[in-house]
Amino acid sequence: MTSATATTEREQAAFAAVELARHPQRPRALQVIAGAFDEWIELRGDRAFGDDRAVVAGPARLAAHRVMVIGQEKGTDPITRAVHNFGMPHPEGYRKAQRLMREAERFAMPVVCLIDTPAAHAGIGAEERGQAWAIADSLLTMLELRTPTVSVVLSEGGSGGALALAVSDRVLALENAVYTVAPPETCAAILYRDAGQRARAAAALKPGVDTAHAIGLVDELIPEPSPGAHAHPQLVIAAIRGALLRTLGELTSMPLDALLEQRIERYRHAGD
Repeated sequence: MTSATATTEREQAAFAAVELARHPQRPRALQVIAGAFDEWIELRGDRAFGDDRAVVAGPARLAAHRVMVIGQEKGTDPITRAVHNFGMPHPEGYRKAQRLMREAERFAMPVVCLIDTPAAHAGIGAEERGQAWAIADSLLTMLELRTPTVSVVLSEGGSGGALALAVSDRVLALENAVYTVAPPETCAAILYRDAGQRARAAAALKPGVDTAHAIGLVDELIPEPSPGAHAHPQLVIAAIRGALLRTLGELTSMPLDALLEQRIERYRHAGD
């Protein structure tokens, strides 16, 4: 096998992992909420501009825990994908998330974030309404929040669009998800001036969550039955529920001051 052939195969394997994470039948946030939580009440709006359907949120019950669930929703068919903007939040989506995080803090409710986005929406309107500031404010809110926080990467965790809901005490991920600084197409357009070189970019990015797990940015990989979560959604949702219960049991037993100190140290030294 020549080095060129080996390189091509490595690139194809890297992008195949991205395509698996993007499988349209993988469990979405609303499906996880319906299957893993009880008594969910959706709350809408950022109280400033409007409601962003790429972010769905509201209080729910997880066994004995009263929690605030915040999810990025991609949709499951052409109509719902359009309604939810393919899971790419606008600034008002992040501001809605911040508003409900603060409500959760007020009522001593842990926050559970379900991450599933290729990236934040990059349109002109989003930039005009302060997309960068909204993401930055979400990062700061999560760092300061005086309540336990857990994030779960369901499929794609791309760029600051994902990170805005992932600065948590614990980050879990389905084992076939991806969690990366940018989608391969974006990376290829920036580095190679050709989005078509997405497989090459994927090989360089190593976007699989095992990479983030190896450097401590993801705490736990949730196993998926073969060939992936898309084939066994109910089993995977049950596994997510079990992982959340175990993690929340650990976090809620910690004093808040110790929890915040641990969170700050975690991200101060992320990737060391």
